[in-house]
Amino acid sequence: MKLAMVLYHYFPWGGLQRDFARIAREAVTRGHEVEALVSEWQGDFIEGVDLHVLPVSGRSNHGRMASFAGAVQRAVEAGGYDRVLGFNRLPGLDVYFAADSCFAAHVAGKFPLVRWLPRYAAYLKLEEQVMAATGPHLLFLNDDQRDQYLNHYPLPASRYQVLPPGIEPDRRRPENYEELRNQVRRELAVADNESLILFLGSGFKVKGLDRVLAAFTKLPDSTKLMIVGNDDAEPYLSGVDETIRNRVVVLGPRDDVPALMQAADLLLHPAYRESAGMVLIEATVAGLPVLTTDTCGYARYVKEAGSGEVIPSPFSQRDLNQTLQEMIGSVPGGWQAAGLEYGSSPALYRLAQNVVDAVEVGR
Repeated sequence: MKLAMVLYHYFPWGGLQRDFARIAREAVTRGHEVEALVSEWQGDFIEGVDLHVLPVSGRSNHGRMASFAGAVQRAVEAGGYDRVLGFNRLPGLDVYFAADSCFAAHVAGKFPLVRWLPRYAAYLKLEEQVMAATGPHLLFLNDDQRDQYLNHYPLPASRYQVLPPGIEPDRRRPENYEELRNQVRRELAVADNESLILFLGSGFKVKGLDRVLAAFTKLPDSTKLMIVGNDDAEPYLSGVDETIRNRVVVLGPRDDVPALMQAADLLLHPAYRESAGMVLIEATVAGLPVLTTDTCGYARYVKEAGSGEVIPSPFSQRDLNQTLQEMIGSVPGGWQAAGLEYGSSPALYRLAQNVVDAVEVGR
């Protein structure tokens, strides 16, 4: 099978991008001819995958995405593909890996005229094309996301399926976890009697870095925070008191996330919205207690596993602050053991296989 895999921007640190890479490798392993259609590629190439960087234009993000949609359509028409698997809302797909939350739901919560602004109109049009009756088979990441789309689009059950969560096996706690923990904590100058909080994600605004810092300021001096991800933390730290700023370490994007998770005592992920939140499952199976918000799709698995605490909607900063203080005072508690037990299920590590299965049967 000649398979086109479409993603607007590939970089090696994002959860969606890592899903893309795993799925591509699985398809190559099965003997399929895989071509990646992107507007930009950062990082190493994926062995066995032919890369096509498509030209796009536009000054705004939505303008460039619309340009990319047109470029993809032209590439698909000329490419002779058997299947087209997309990771963004784009026309011309056979299967859509629905990593995005429902944009119609997002627009519905705003002033009515907002939908006519260029940015909102462009993204809404792309989503409506995907959700049209002639659109692709949809791979939702969780039940809540599915229900969100169903509230806005009349999708028959034959149009979609819900994927179980899936992560990379190397996210599980390794045998040398104590060595990794000690090594990273030495590098970061974190003492044995100090607590280390991990904030991890690309896109600090949506992931809730402002909420993290507001909660962190209420913690004792024996607590430190490391910020990891492909974004700029300085605008969030500019107004933070210097004594607190000195307890924050900004590491940028990192390739050694499993080691960082072993070094930390708690993952803090109070995102504003997120369809999945792979980092929640990764922390769970690594034995790292989690504190998150129920607006993350995978927060339900934190509850199911018993690997952390979930702040309910409507969000309250006061609730986050209090829960964080209570957890830091008692980690690892029972959260760590529960997460490690949850991580023993083989079903957690089959996302790539499940996606390629769906593509192969033409769904």
